[in-house]
Amino acid sequence: MKSEMALSRRTLLKAAVASPLAAQMVPDENILPGLRIVWGAVNTAVFERQGKKLAIDTGDLASLTLDWALYTHHHRDQASAASRLAAAGARIAVPAAEARLFADAYEFWGAIDAVLYHRYNFRPSMFTLREPVQVTRALKGGDTIEWEGLRFEVIDTPGHTAGSVSYLVEIGGKRVAFTGDLIWGPGRIWEMYSLQKKVPGMLNEYVGFGWAYGDVKASLDRVLERKPDLLIPSHGVVMRDPSAAVAEMKINLDAVMDNFLSTAAWRVNHPGTYPADQSPMLLPPPPIEYPRWFREIVYTSKAIVAPDKSVILCDCGNQNAVDKLAQLRAAKEIGPIEALWITHYHDDHTQMVNVARRRFGCKVWVQRGMLDIIENPAAYNMPCLFPESIHVDRILEDGEEFEWKGFRLSAYCFPGQTLYHAGLLVEKDGFKVFLSGDSFSNWGLDDYCSQNRLFLGPGVGYEKCLDLLLQLQPDMLVNPHWGAIRFSAEYARKALDSLRRREELYGRLFPHDNANFGLDPYWIHAYPYRQHALPGARVEVEVRMMNHAATPKQARAMLNLPQAWTPVTASAEQRIPPRTEARIRLSAIAPKAPTRRHQVLGISAVVGGKPLDEFAETIIDFLT
Repeated sequence: MKSEMALSRRTLLKAAVASPLAAQMVPDENILPGLRIVWGAVNTAVFERQGKKLAIDTGDLASLTLDWALYTHHHRDQASAASRLAAAGARIAVPAAEARLFADAYEFWGAIDAVLYHRYNFRPSMFTLREPVQVTRALKGGDTIEWEGLRFEVIDTPGHTAGSVSYLVEIGGKRVAFTGDLIWGPGRIWEMYSLQKKVPGMLNEYVGFGWAYGDVKASLDRVLERKPDLLIPSHGVVMRDPSAAVAEMKINLDAVMDNFLSTAAWRVNHPGTYPADQSPMLLPPPPIEYPRWFREIVYTSKAIVAPDKSVILCDCGNQNAVDKLAQLRAAKEIGPIEALWITHYHDDHTQMVNVARRRFGCKVWVQRGMLDIIENPAAYNMPCLFPESIHVDRILEDGEEFEWKGFRLSAYCFPGQTLYHAGLLVEKDGFKVFLSGDSFSNWGLDDYCSQNRLFLGPGVGYEKCLDLLLQLQPDMLVNPHWGAIRFSAEYARKALDSLRRREELYGRLFPHDNANFGLDPYWIHAYPYRQHALPGARVEVEVRMMNHAATPKQARAMLNLPQAWTPVTASAEQRIPPRTEARIRLSAIAPKAPTRRHQVLGISAVVGGKPLDEFAETIIDFLT
C-alpha cells in the first residue's frame, strides 16, 4: 500500500471527492485508567493520581480542585476558568509564545484603540482572555512537566494559533496526544477563520485566508512522529487511528484550499506567491476602456461625470483624492460634486469622506445594508475599520432605481468581499457600468479575509453577487483599486461552479450543519461591540446570533461579568428561524467605582444544545 508521502498532492485532492468521513465510536468519559474527559464547550482532560488532579484545557470548568492546569493555546473558550483556578491554588502552564496573553490580559484590552481600528492583522485574535492569569510555567517544544509519575512532553504545534502547543503523555500503556484545535476528528477541523495568516511576500495578514493550513499539517506531522495511540482534540472526538484521521483531514483541507486559490484575486495581483502545483485560475476577460463619462480620480476614487460636469464620486479614502478633485474643479474640468457613493466600509474607501463632504458640500449615499456600520463604526469588530462616524444623507434600498442627469442608477446589496458591501449599476446610452467595489479584483474574487464575514451558499456572499451580475449583464465592472474589468458571463458561471463545489468540500471538512458556522467568526457577536457608560449605570448589550442552518435552533445567551458588576438580565433564550439573525437583549449594572477605564464582558451561549464558552465579548469604556 502506498504511504501518504508517496502520494502526489493532486492524487490526494482527487481522493477528497471519494473519501467518506471515517466511522468513529462514540467516546466514553473514561478514556483510560486515570484519565477521563469532561465533555463540554471544550474537551477537558482530567488526570487523577494519588488524590491529585491535573487538567488540560479547562474551558469554563472552574469547579475542579486542581494541582495543575495545562493549556494548548490562549483562546478564551480553552481557558476562561484559568484565573479562577489559579486563585484557588492551581498551578498554570501555558505556551511560552502566548504567555503574555494569559498574564497581561488587562494590557491587551487596555491597548484596544491600537488593535481594533485600521486592523489588517488578526493574530492574536480578540478571542483572548478578559482577565489576567498568574502563570506558573511558560512552556515551549521539548519542555516536560513531571507530575505524579506521569511525564507530559510539550510539542510546538502552531497553526490554529501562532503559539499553540500539544501535550503528549503515556498512561495505561497508551501514548495520548492532546492537540488543541489542530484537528476536530478524522478528516475535519473545527473552523477556518483562525487560520488567517500572512502569505509570504504580503504586507499583512489581511490577504491570507487559510494560510496557516500548512502550519496545521506540519504540526500534526510533528505529533505523529511521536507515534501516539490516541489524539484528543479540544473540540471533537477521540481519534484511535491518528495517522488515518490526519491523512483524511489533510486531503479535505488541501481540497478546500485548492478550490479557494483557483479564484483568489491576490494571485493575480501578486504572481509567484502561490504553490507551483496549484490549479490554474480562470482565464481573464479581454481588456475594456471606460466610457467617456466615467473618470479615474486617484487610488480608490472614481467619478461619474454628467454632461453639465457635475459629479457623483465613488469612495474617498485618500487625501490625494481630495486634492485631485480640488485641482479638477479649479481647472473647471469638473463641476460640483453632488454625491459621494460608498461601496463598503473599509478605511481605504471611507477615511476622507467627511473631509470631502466639508470641502465640497457633497451628500453621502449609502445602500441600507451598510448604513449602521458607516454611521456607528464603533459598534462593530471588523477588519479595516475607520472609527469616525459618517452621516448618511440618502439611504438606498436594495434594487432601488432612480434617474440622475441622463443616467439611470440602481443600488444593490453586494456582499462579496465583506458582508457590509454594496454595488451601483450606472446606465447611459445603452452602456452598463457596475461599481463592484472590492468584490472583484482584475478577474479574481477578493474573498481572502475571513474576518470580513464571507458567507457561502445560495443567496448569500459571492453567489448572490454573481447571480446578480448574470441577471444584470453589465458591460463593465469597476474595481476602485484596479479599474475597468470587462464582465464575462462565462467567468461568472465558472466562478459559481467553483463556489458550489467549495460548499461541498467544506461539508467534508467541518462538523457543522452549514459551512458558514466554520467560516463566520462573528456568527455570535455583541452589539454594540464597544460602548461608553457612566459608573453605576445600567448597560445593555444585544447578542446577535446568526443561524446559518436550514433548520431552526434554540439558543440561549449569557453575560459573564467582571467583579463588582450586578446582573439584571444575565441570560435569555430565543428560537432562531433558519438563516436568520436573532437579537437577544441582556443587561447589567456597572460598578460605581470601576478600577479600569476599559472593562470587557464575556458572552457565552448554548445553541442547539451545544455549549459555547465565552464565544464573544463586548467592551465598556467608562466615562469619568
